[in-house]
Amino acid sequence: MRIEIRARHFTLTETLRTHVERRARFAMGRLSDRVREVTVRLEDINGPRGGVDKVAKVTVRLEHGGQLASEAMDATFPGAVDRALERAGHAVGKALGRSHRQDSESVRTGPWEAEEQHSPL
Repeated sequence: MRIEIRARHFTLTETLRTHVERRARFAMGRLSDRVREVTVRLEDINGPRGGVDKVAKVTVRLEHGGQLASEAMDATFPGAVDRALERAGHAVGKALGRSHRQDSESVRTGPWEAEEQHSPL
């Protein structure tokens, strides 16, 4: 999984770069082998004026051609990154889970098996 980080209207610090990379790996988790690339775009809309103006846009490209996107805004870059990557991780899980279920047998259409009856002692 390749991680690309882009900063707009501010200088990207090594601390923020490390945070983004660590959170991206965590958010993709066990599905990271099915993710080709994660691109995180960070932007400070108001510049030095402050406020809830830090934006993180995440684009995830999957191994088999799919693409997902999420976005979050916060007063800090770490907060925006955390929320955007959490949303992206959930979206990847849903998308890959949905494609996996289509390839395999559904729980509802599988054969029914009776549970064992246990007698009370």
